[in-house]
Amino acid sequence: MSEMFKNYPQPEDYIPNNRPRCCPKKGLDMMAGETAFHSFEIPFNVVTDCLDYKVIYKLGIDVILVKSKEQLTVVEEDNSSIINCELSSSETKLFGNTLLSTEVQIKFIMNDGSVSYTDVYKVKVNDSLDDGEAPVPPVPPHIITGIGWTED
Repeated sequence: MSEMFKNYPQPEDYIPNNRPRCCPKKGLDMMAGETAFHSFEIPFNVVTDCLDYKVIYKLGIDVILVKSKEQLTVVEEDNSSIINCELSSSETKLFGNTLLSTEVQIKFIMNDGSVSYTDVYKVKVNDSLDDGEAPVPPVPPHIITGIGWTED
């Protein structure tokens, strides 16, 4: 072994792995009409460092859903936190049956009054095969459904 590596002892059978490591996917999945749970890892203690925080869901350019501090649960760790957000079936239906993109972000109001945001996360929304409603029966062909006229 070279003199350069004397401060970095490795076993004799060590084979270095110099392949690039991919970053984990930053995105969430949700099925329209299901109860969804989203968890966000925060690199500081939310309970002690923040006055307020909320999770903001956006569809296209419109904010569709905001979950306030009282609606969220926080798991405290040493110097970090995990914010858990639960969306009900009716809330996830708000994001279904559209081609618009869905995004989520967390807003923090810190103890000193400053405002901070997380990255914007893309949410992949899938539509379920079951729409949960009774099917609309087809209109019988012998019933006239509109007013029309013809030139005779």
